Amino acid sequence: MESLLPAKERQANSRRWLIAGFLIYGTMIVGLLGFFVIFPNAANETETENARTATATKPVRYEGVIANWNRYRTKDARADAR
Repeated sequence: MESLLPAKERQANSRRWLIAGFLIYGTMIVGLLGFFVIFPNAANETETENARTATATKPVRYEGVIANWNRYRTKDARADAR
């Protein structure tokens, strides 16, 4: 089955798609490079650094929960003792 478009138009159409694809790909690459140039620390952070900051804050919250639970239990025990 023959195409409805002449050969030159088909070739021009495929070139347009190829150029559009390269432009999109190039824009993505340039955007990523620009991001790492503007925010250099974003690439250097590791999971261990993030884990260290998370573990540094968790014990305080955890101890607060335990303290609240102990206060609740002592109030409940005093109410049961009456």
